[in-house]
Amino acid sequence: MESPIDRYSRHVLLKVVGREGQAKIEQSRVLVAGLGALGSLIAILLARAGVGFLRIVDGDSPELHNLHRQILYDEADVISGRPKAEIARQHLIAANSQITVESVSEFIEPHNVADMLEGMDLVVDALDNTRTRYLINDAIIDRGVPYVFGGAVETVGNVMSIIPGRTPCLRCLWPDPQAVDNHPRASTVGVLSAVATAVASFEVSEAMKIMVGRYDDVLSGLVVMELWGNQFHIVPLEANPACICRTASSEHSIK
Repeated sequence: MESPIDRYSRHVLLKVVGREGQAKIEQSRVLVAGLGALGSLIAILLARAGVGFLRIVDGDSPELHNLHRQILYDEADVISGRPKAEIARQHLIAANSQITVESVSEFIEPHNVADMLEGMDLVVDALDNTRTRYLINDAIIDRGVPYVFGGAVETVGNVMSIIPGRTPCLRCLWPDPQAVDNHPRASTVGVLSAVATAVASFEVSEAMKIMVGRYDDVLSGLVVMELWGNQFHIVPLEANPACICRTASSEHSIK
């Protein structure tokens, strides 16, 4: 079996990662919330990067219409009817047997969100609904856990990094959850597979910055990418002074 340095040598060579950064990645504990279009690639990239502990969460099973964009699964997985989290764990461990992957075949709900976040250093969002995103947003603010948000629908993708005590949060971006609850979803308007993978890759890049402690390099706003029209924009954001991310206890701030 090759050594960890051999396996991750191309990341170790990066000035922004190095040996110290790779060691931090290998010590990190990350929750991947959702294992669909975004979560498939997010989980693969984090596992292959050597994240020491991955908790992967999804309550669904793969379906045939998922396969054009959910690259963790194949036709045999659809036929099996097994849960996504269980299948994903099997594929991730096959790609990197040196990490620990915990699969949870549940949806994230108010009654279990605390358990999902227990012991986590970072949450990476691969969800497809606003309600659960706000649930996680509020929970991570309360616990001081960084959160990388991402979304993809039609040909548009969004990415935002939330660092408690340092950045705005989802409620600063969208103060009223009900106002965005009826935004278009891939199940009704479709999604370009390349947009999903682009968003997932962007999220993993942000996650790695956080894991290695390069907070000054983290996104300072909301990235909006419209791949079909070749448009990319970073929307500046400011924290709402009345938001929970500003009224939460300063003991959870990340310096």
